[in-house]
Amino acid sequence: MVRPCKIDTVHFRRTLSAAQRVQLLAAGAGCLSAGFNEILDAYCKLWAAGYRPGADLQNIDLVINANENHSHLE
Repeated sequence: MVRPCKIDTVHFRRTLSAAQRVQLLAAGAGCLSAGFNEILDAYCKLWAAGYRPGADLQNIDLVINANENHSHLE
């Protein structure tokens, strides 16, 4: 049974699956903490684009930041 969520939680411990660990390491260039922060940042951008929990990501239009060099996409 999962404990109820407390919105004032500062530290939390979770057991990561192998896949979750790989995802966090990839997002953080080898650092789990940096990966966690990167994923939080990505979620903020998804939220701003209209994503809500349980929504289909296929229906979200992501805009590429014009300030970044994405000439390989043209």
